[in-house]
Order: sequence, then C-alpha cells, then structure tokens
Amino acid sequence: MRWPTPGTSSGLPSSGLSASITTSSIPSGAASPAPKGRQTLTAMTPGDAWGPVGSSPRSEVRRRMALMTQWMSEFTPTDQLTAFQAMQPHLGVPVYHWLASRLPQHDLHAYCPPDCQDVLRLLPEHLVLAIVSYLSPCDLARASQVCSFWRDTLASAWIWRRLAGQPQWRLSPPEHAAQLARHRAINASDPLPWKQIFRERFKLRRCWLLGQCHVRTFEGHTGGVSCIQFDSSRIVSGSHDKTIRVWNIKTNSPWSVMTLTGHSGEVRCLHLEGNRVASGSTDHTIKVWDLDIQSAWSSIACKVTMVGHQDTVRCIQMSNAKQRVISGSYDATLKVWCLKTGTCLSTLSGHESRVLCLHWEGPLLLTGSSDKTLKMWDLDRLCCIGTLAGHSDGVTSISVEGNKIVSGSLDRTIKVWNLATRKCLSTLDWMSSEGHTGVIRCLQADSWRIVSASDDKTLKVWNLESRERLVTLKSHTDGVTCLRFNDFVIVSGSYDKTVKLWDFTVC
Repeated sequence: MRWPTPGTSSGLPSSGLSASITTSSIPSGAASPAPKGRQTLTAMTPGDAWGPVGSSPRSEVRRRMALMTQWMSEFTPTDQLTAFQAMQPHLGVPVYHWLASRLPQHDLHAYCPPDCQDVLRLLPEHLVLAIVSYLSPCDLARASQVCSFWRDTLASAWIWRRLAGQPQWRLSPPEHAAQLARHRAINASDPLPWKQIFRERFKLRRCWLLGQCHVRTFEGHTGGVSCIQFDSSRIVSGSHDKTIRVWNIKTNSPWSVMTLTGHSGEVRCLHLEGNRVASGSTDHTIKVWDLDIQSAWSSIACKVTMVGHQDTVRCIQMSNAKQRVISGSYDATLKVWCLKTGTCLSTLSGHESRVLCLHWEGPLLLTGSSDKTLKMWDLDRLCCIGTLAGHSDGVTSISVEGNKIVSGSLDRTIKVWNLATRKCLSTLDWMSSEGHTGVIRCLQADSWRIVSASDDKTLKVWNLESRERLVTLKSHTDGVTCLRFNDFVIVSGSYDKTVKLWDFTVC
C-alpha cells in the first residue's frame, strides 16, 4: 500500500500548508488560507503559542495540546498527513501501540486515498511468492481475505506444498504416502490440492497439541493387555489370558476379531511386520504366526516355535528382510534367532538382571534391564559397546529417534540421552515436568513428540525438543501397559483388559 508523500496531492482539496510545513515550523509560521467555511488562523509568535512567561508547566502543556488540536481540526486530510509525518521522528513506542489498536482492521482499505496502490500487483509472481513464504499459516489465511487478487495469489500450490514439507507439518513416510494416495483417489487427473492437504495437517497437529481425539474401545480379552501392535488395517494385542487377538481397526464388531491360541502362558510381547507376528510368553517360548488372509482361504497359523530361553520372554523384535528375530528374557540374556528355521544363532550376555525392553536398528541393539542400565550392542561383532547408567530402577522401555535415545523406567522418570556421547540430556519427572505419578510401562518417540504411559492410568504427550508436557490423556480405568502410535492415532492396552484407539483425525 503506498501513501501520498509530503507535497503531493491525494486528490482531496489542499490548503497549501503541505508544501511549506516542516518540523521546525511547528507551531510558528504563517498559516495557509483556510478552506472555505473554516476559521482562519492568525500568525503568532512562539510566546503567543506557549502562553505567558511564568505560567505553570501543566497549564502550558494543556495550552499547547489545545492549540495542536485546533490546528489539526483546521487542516485538510493531506495537511494532517504531512503534519503527522513531520512529527513521526519524535513519537515514542506507546504512541504507535495506541495508533495500532485504533486502526479499523475490518475496513481499513475504505480509508485509502484515491492513488493508493497494491504493491504486490507491481511485482513478478516469483518475487511475490518469495515474500509471502515468510508468512505463518495463520497470516496467510488472514492475508487471503484482503482482496480477490491476494486470495488467488495465496492459493498457489507452491506455497502450501512448501509449508507441508516443513518439519512441524511433515508426516512420516507411510502416513505421507497414505494421505497423498487418498487425495489422488478422489480425482487422479487433477493436481494435488496442497492447500487442503496442509489444512488437514494443521488441524491434525492442533488436535495433538490440545489432546482432542475420539476414543474407541475394543473389548474381548479376559485378562490384562500386556502388548500391542497395529498397522493400517488391524490391531494385534497379547494378553495375560494367554491369547493373541487380531482386531479390525475400522470397526469394533466382535465378529471381526480373530483369536490366536497356542501359548501355555501369558503373552508378554509382540512384534508385527507385514503378515507375520512374533510373540513371546511366560512359557519361555517364542512363536511366529502367519496372518495372511486370502478371499478363498486363510493361512493363519503358528509357523515356528523357538525354544531356548530359561524364563519369561519379555521383549522381541523381528526383521523379515534380515530373516532374524531378537528376544530379551527374564533370564538376563538376549538371543538372535533364524526366522525361518527357529534355531538360536547367538546369545548375548551382559545384563545382571531381567531384560525388559529392546530396540533394534541396523547393527545397533539397545536394551534395558532391571539392573537399572541401558546397554548398546554391536550385532556385527556380537558384543556390548556401551552402558548408560542413570535410572534408579529398572528400564522398561526404549525408543530411538535420530541422535536421541528416550528411556522410561520403574523410577517414574523419562530420560533423553545423546546417542553419540551417551550422556543424559534431560530427565522428565512428576515434580519438575508434570510427569507420571506411577511407574512408566511404555513409551515411543518420533521426530517431534514422545508418548508415554504409566500405572497412573494416563498417557502423556511431550515435545521431544523442549521436553514440555503437551497434554495428558485419560480414559483407561487401570494402569496402561503398552502403546504404539503414528501421526494419526495412538493404540494402547491396559490392565483393565481393553484396547483403546485414540483417533486425532476425528475431532
């Protein structure tokens, strides 16, 4: 927007004062001829303007203010602008703040002079896009309401695609692909509606930050739920009732539930990858199940049973690509198994007590134990390469995101570690961080958040970078034992025998 400069006409009648007024000429100098119908100001000296010598300071200020008000009322709009421009260098911040609060935001453009121009119309498109790329999503939404030209300009797919790719709005690769596929299915011939895609992501993040979600409950287990996994179509849960249940994630119908039986003890851990599930139990065994379902027949069955641990199998992870299974047990050992044959390939010893959790990524294996430590293992050399000590009780859960390790413990704290230096970066507890008041049973981290769950019956969402607690989720009626999440939902299991799905896309 361009305002008229001093000495130029705005198209309104001028008294000629704008051509002669300067900072030094206020308040003295000869007055311009007054517009028709207005009182003419007579010339006066500074002494006339500021009052007689010896008058009180406050009375002089009031006299000056009255005189300035009279002058401004006599000026044409152009002269008022010129006078204000002359005073502008002498105004303080409180004056600007007051002026900003008085601007009529809803119809500001109704007050523009006739020669006011939109500077964006004078610039090439690529430069306009470069300028507006500095605006926040909320600012873009407000700016698009200024006029039809701004609305059309700010609807550019380039702007919204760029925003959607920024870290705070970016989805994980599977969820990103799923969102784009959903929009392509609506109309494959049209370009992707990036503004709509970003709007969905903006709303999704807002729901996460506010804890706004729809909770669905899956009932059927007759014992506490101890482990959970899910993908786009199903939830798989293991229970103290010795069964594994496969639920249709789209419906709560009991007719869509499949029950896998085979373990003679409680099912304590699961890992789902593709159509295979590996499970560990208090019966000391590991079972690998095939969940493949075809239209005419089903091949769901236990394909392999692995025997070798001397106590409860508490944690497990499987890789179809590497054809390996890694398990941790209350017998204080870790074992590497062949997925196809079920034979034990190697045993790792080093923990002094029960192994409670593990995280396997490439050649690096991280484990947590009742001995209060985390250990780092090199699977290529099959040896321990480091120990992280700091928790005051058993380590129940581990998650790795980038160069950070996040661990939860029976000591009711969450610790964030630097993977390279193996140093603890911060500790989240109930006293200093509004953390859990019960032992922490499970957690998971991604690029910007941590989700944890506890015996205090709650789930908590944290900012990974700032360590700030964002929201506390309540719905379970007993301790929460397990959870998994993606960008859209959290799935949790509890001692209350239920599985809950917290859907942040429906709010």
